[in-house]
Amino acid sequence: MDGLVVVGLTIFMVGVVLILIGFLLEFLKQLKKTGKVKTAGAVLIGPFPIVFGDRDLVKYSVVLLVLMTALIIVLIIISGVLV
Repeated sequence: MDGLVVVGLTIFMVGVVLILIGFLLEFLKQLKKTGKVKTAGAVLIGPFPIVFGDRDLVKYSVVLLVLMTALIIVLIIISGVLV
């Protein structure tokens, strides 16, 4: 059980760090130029995906959401929770 907690906390912390890096990179990029900002995102609350943002970028958010869901399923199977 302790290994599963460590994996969960590690994934959470990696996610937080990636979000902070993304905010920082976007902030630095916007300092250099002016114009329209395009953003998109996806949130998975239980089995319900919520996708928002620019039409051109939403497809990337959906792909990332599917990949992260697959990663979570693989990690659950590897940890033996469903066995």
